Amino acid sequence: MATELKKLLLEVRHLALMATSLIRLRIFKTNCANLEIGSGPFKRNGWLTLDMCKGADIYWDLRKSLPIADASFNKVYCSHVLEHFTFRDLQRLLSEVHRVMRPGGEFLIVVPDASIYVDAYIGKRNTDQLMGYKPAVISACRMDILNYMFYMDGHHRIMFDEESLAFHCKAAGFSECASRSFDPNIDMAERDYESLYMTCRKQEKA
Repeated sequence: MATELKKLLLEVRHLALMATSLIRLRIFKTNCANLEIGSGPFKRNGWLTLDMCKGADIYWDLRKSLPIADASFNKVYCSHVLEHFTFRDLQRLLSEVHRVMRPGGEFLIVVPDASIYVDAYIGKRNTDQLMGYKPAVISACRMDILNYMFYMDGHHRIMFDEESLAFHCKAAGFSECASRSFDPNIDMAERDYESLYMTCRKQEKA
């Protein structure tokens, strides 16, 4: 009973914080042309941040429709975020990102590159630097290299290589998806060793 009450109180708290953020957004309208989702508490100049986290400009559950008008942003960025969603929630989130972007806008994505860990499984890559998050390390067995990345101690829900990430983004309406290079202005250098970078564009109006 105590556990259920705790869950209910936590949900009420989340809803209250989301409502407060929504009111603040309506009152203090932003002039930011760029949006970062799943930002954590970190801020970037010229970017509106959105996450279910204290410190973000908007406290919001990314599994729900984004509290933002259509065609609001030139760029949307997320780093090591998409892999934490179930497939259905991922579909909804990608569609929402597409909706809030302006025609011709760019969706800049960073996700773990699952193909790196598949290479390690078949012996084509050394694993020494690939398994740094110790709570997710099960053993040195080859299969547990995959378990490490695909489950990440319960944090990961879906994984990507370049083909699958482009496929899911195009299914959400993006017209062009292409790999990109690490950008030191926005990307985390400490995650570069395991990251896949992609830019997806929203089609210009005819």
